[in-house]
Amino acid sequence: MTQELKPLFTATSLVTGGRSGDLQLGRDRTPLTLRPARTRRAGTDPEELFAAGYAACYLSALNEVADARRVRVSGAQALGQVTLNVTDAGEYILSVALHVYLPDVAHDEALDLMRAAHAVCPYSHAVRGNIEVTLVAADAPLS
Repeated sequence: MTQELKPLFTATSLVTGGRSGDLQLGRDRTPLTLRPARTRRAGTDPEELFAAGYAACYLSALNEVADARRVRVSGAQALGQVTLNVTDAGEYILSVALHVYLPDVAHDEALDLMRAAHAVCPYSHAVRGNIEVTLVAADAPLS
């Protein structure tokens, strides 16, 4: 059975030149320079942008879960790490690690909140079954 989708928001970005090109980000068309991963050139790469988007979306989902459970998570931090992997067959595969710091929340409770957030986060829905996602409850502030 197919669900009817009701759009809430559509984000757009315009890219010219691929990984070595230019990006006009969002409705304000904020200009960014793209660079291939593993280079020291100025700019950002697509994996960094994905890591930022996923971490922001995931932390919002975690805040909603915590609010519903009446758990205080002010000062929460999320660090997204997106890794570009290569298989023996030469295929490129992404993997994600989400590190979350929840001050004043016990480690086991933090992991429980993180799993619940992973179940409702739109980015997690998008990648579920496609890429490996590791959830890590951090015991100290992230930097």
